Amino acid sequence: MLSFLPAPILFIINIILIPGNSIILSLPIMLLGILRFLIPVHAVTALIEQTNLLLYRYWVFNNTLIMHLTNPLKWHISGDPIPEVKNSCVVISNHLSWADILILSTIYRGHIPTTKFFMKHSLIYIPLVGLACYALGMPFLRRYPKEKLLKNPELRLKDIETTKAACRRLAFAPTSLINFVEGTRYTPDKAKLARSPYKHLMPPKVASLAIALSQIGKEIDVILNTTLYYPNNQYPHKPFIDLMCGRLSDIYADIQIIKPSAETQGDYLEDKVYKHDFTLYMRKLWTEKDELIEKLHQTTEKK
Repeated sequence: MLSFLPAPILFIINIILIPGNSIILSLPIMLLGILRFLIPVHAVTALIEQTNLLLYRYWVFNNTLIMHLTNPLKWHISGDPIPEVKNSCVVISNHLSWADILILSTIYRGHIPTTKFFMKHSLIYIPLVGLACYALGMPFLRRYPKEKLLKNPELRLKDIETTKAACRRLAFAPTSLINFVEGTRYTPDKAKLARSPYKHLMPPKVASLAIALSQIGKEIDVILNTTLYYPNNQYPHKPFIDLMCGRLSDIYADIQIIKPSAETQGDYLEDKVYKHDFTLYMRKLWTEKDELIEKLHQTTEKK
């Protein structure tokens, strides 16, 4: 509705409303998180968990309103119809921008339980918001370089325990765990540095996803394999800037429903055969995802 305004004005509006929404709702979530720590009684913990999840849903709702208020959004949803998930589920997605969190939350809002994102550990230091995400039970993962892991193998255990703890919190309420499997946002420079075999994606890092599925695979209804693509950006590979400037228009999201099966449930840490098979399975999904993005790229370029 306000997308006719000049980009600098829309940027000011968004830089006030989007962080403002986060700050306002982060404060009670953070305070309730502290109370949860001080009073470790199951009834109190469960009530706080439910209250924090309700506040988080308000955060998603407000962000959806703000995005539609300031951007001429056009949604192109393809693939399988979004299911109505009653219990928990896992969402996997490629990662293009900071906008992905807002976009995925909006796409699945009202269809799946409250979303929790696997996040980089460095994001916990964002004032108020980082602590609020921690209070919500978002798993913060450290992505160590291979060289560092070879020197300190015990570092792998930290992310494993973080993932298991996040999965244990599903017992309080149905939840959707969202995993950006690549572990970082895609850019051509990052892909080149990582020697990515894909044209539009980073290589998938499957360990945290595999561990999560081993913990909650029997409790989830579905895995939602989501492919995101934002064409027509004024700032290539920076759709978040377009979002803040009110220029984000076409949003493409392809959804593939994956039912839990032997391919997605196994002992990734102890079963070497399963570890190999699951890695190949995820690489196959990523190849199909890359081919889909290339097809979308060619189609939108012709328009």
